[in-house]
Amino acid sequence: MKKVPLMMAVGLSIVMMLSCGGATETGNEAVEAAHFELDVKEQYQPAEEAAQQVLLAYRTKDVDLLKEYAGNLMRMGLDESAMERPDYQNQINNWDGSIKEIRYDSDVITFEDVFYAYAYYMTDANQADILYVVSLESSDKENWVITMNPLRSMSRADFQEKSENLPG
Repeated sequence: MKKVPLMMAVGLSIVMMLSCGGATETGNEAVEAAHFELDVKEQYQPAEEAAQQVLLAYRTKDVDLLKEYAGNLMRMGLDESAMERPDYQNQINNWDGSIKEIRYDSDVITFEDVFYAYAYYMTDANQADILYVVSLESSDKENWVITMNPLRSMSRADFQEKSENLPG
């Protein structure tokens, strides 16, 4: 029998608890947690599980989970207020629990390779050419952390210019 990673088990538990609770108030809107189901897979692409967990952290307002995917410097600055961004909440409340596609890029910063992953999770409801992505980075292609603006919009054209495969 396959073992579900601890993070996925915790994430599923949180989602199940929320779905039993009905709705959670976030500002002026109510989020129907019962309509949310995390897309759990047996095998993930590089950065896919991290992106899903970041979205889950924002969806459930779990700062501790988000800190697990933050670099050391960013981790120190994360608190409950990080979860209160209305622009993020509007995206997260409509997320269906799945990552649609991941694209990659790389760069050399201070003589070291840095890899970027852009996990597309939702299309803008009003503009089909705008995608919402989780932006992650890694220096080893295995440990992915959020960037300064982890949830962002990106044009479909810019997203498609990125590589379908992890470079190098």
